[in-house]
Amino acid sequence: MRIIENTKSVKENKIIMDEQINSHLANLLVDEKSNQQKILELCHIGKFLMFFDNKIRLDSLSEKPDFILNSDSGEIGLEHQVLINSKYKAREGFFENIFSIVESALQDDSELPDFLATCYLNEEIGVVRSQKSEFISIIKKVVKEYILTDVLIENPLIYKIRKTRNTRKSIYVNFGAWMEKDVPAKLILDAIRKKEKKLDSYRENSGNIQWLIIVIGSTKESSFNMSIDFELEFDTEFDKVFVLEDFYNKLYELK
Repeated sequence: MRIIENTKSVKENKIIMDEQINSHLANLLVDEKSNQQKILELCHIGKFLMFFDNKIRLDSLSEKPDFILNSDSGEIGLEHQVLINSKYKAREGFFENIFSIVESALQDDSELPDFLATCYLNEEIGVVRSQKSEFISIIKKVVKEYILTDVLIENPLIYKIRKTRNTRKSIYVNFGAWMEKDVPAKLILDAIRKKEKKLDSYRENSGNIQWLIIVIGSTKESSFNMSIDFELEFDTEFDKVFVLEDFYNKLYELK
């Protein structure tokens, strides 16, 4: 495993990222809600390309593979894969969906100013699908009251809210602190093997050179970190395999 260093300043990195993704991002933002997943993937690729000093450029968005790059050696197909801990992802997805529904419901409420409300979820609350409508109603009432009066109504879901000014009505759910977990080598290997099955279609659409980027390390309990002594011996038909640790902005080259 080789760690690829990024010694540029925050400002320099932002300039590179903007140059790489902004023209592609503009098209996706026309329908931001429908394109949320691709927007997230594009941001990951923007971070990835910051490590290459503009020697590799993003050419286009695709599906098989996810992105097509250009370099001095020619066209590169780049497939993107996010690894998460499925044990915790179900809970996160359940409540993220609920808070998204509440956010949409409050957009047309003329009593409310624009705001960003960060809601801290009680750790003991689990996924109860039969209570989804009840949860939505509670959160909607609690958030609105807090935005208008700074009073947090007693409730079983949210134990703290922080609000700031914003350009729209936005709600973010915070799941609290968690223990960092190292990504298992087997999970990385399984991801590589899964994507290898599609290599023929990737080559057909974007040429012989094919890279894989695996993204870990978000700000949620379902995320993984990279162990400094991570070891994995494997053979693969991918020309390059990388792991991007998103939150810490670290890039590892496995092949």
